[in-house]
Amino acid sequence: MAVQNSSRRIAGTLVAIVATLALSTCSTLDPVVRERMERTRAILAGADERFAPTVYRLLERGVDSAFLATAFHHPNTTFIPEMLAINVTGFLRKVDYSPNWSEASIRACRVFMDSNRVVLDSVARLYGVPPEIITAVLWVETKFGRHTGRHHVWSVYATLATADQPENIRANQRSYRDTIADERRLAMLDSLVEVRSRRKAAWALDQLVTLADLARDSTLDVLELRGSWAGAFGLPQFIPTSYRRWARDGNGDGRTDLFDTADAIASVANYLRANGWGDERSEQEAALFHYNNSRDYVECILTVADKLRMR
Repeated sequence: MAVQNSSRRIAGTLVAIVATLALSTCSTLDPVVRERMERTRAILAGADERFAPTVYRLLERGVDSAFLATAFHHPNTTFIPEMLAINVTGFLRKVDYSPNWSEASIRACRVFMDSNRVVLDSVARLYGVPPEIITAVLWVETKFGRHTGRHHVWSVYATLATADQPENIRANQRSYRDTIADERRLAMLDSLVEVRSRRKAAWALDQLVTLADLARDSTLDVLELRGSWAGAFGLPQFIPTSYRRWARDGNGDGRTDLFDTADAIASVANYLRANGWGDERSEQEAALFHYNNSRDYVECILTVADKLRMR
């Protein structure tokens, strides 16, 4: 409860900050807060003011003002309200993974394995993750790169970082009110959505900080990245923090490009090994759960891999 109360106070503070952005001459404000507010206003001049809580928090985290000005005035950057709904309340919709192990799907996976046999076998020896598992992940995630997502990654996270603002929490809570008659269940769901909103906002902020770091320290053009509604990109659909920790150069060209098949194969294998992949089924499930925290997803990957082993 103490953590929840603290989170509410922080959110309330941010609302107050946004509401008083125009009052930079207010002498009662803490000088550090006032200065950060003024920088937020300057960075967003001419841009969408709905990003104000995101900019303020990024400045708090030490992200460079010049980069933020570039990012929030980039022609691809836009506030995407639907990202607030799908990332916070998307868990209410069940995903059907069964098409991934249809006969046509397994045939496509076998063609991929035959076409990439050398790199799959090499990576399997290096990381200890079977080709069938790597293939299954890349198939389920993006159909080997055919569907990597069209959303501007920076915009997804910059929008989602405002999920904990009271008006956005209320909007998500209104979205399901007409479908639930049980008041007790509704109250529990409202509480869950509020918690998820705060967690998702904090998570999105971490991804933005990582993107800013990558813009400074890597060759990745973070402001041109396109990906999923969750901000994941490339063939294996890595989020920025996963890219920074576990992505690998699989073709030896000195770059790590998750839109390149060899790099994607090596990155999936490294990710799973780093997160506990082993010989035991329990270890394999745990590694896959780390990739996607869904029982249905984990079972889907293992089912596709099992079918690929059957010739």
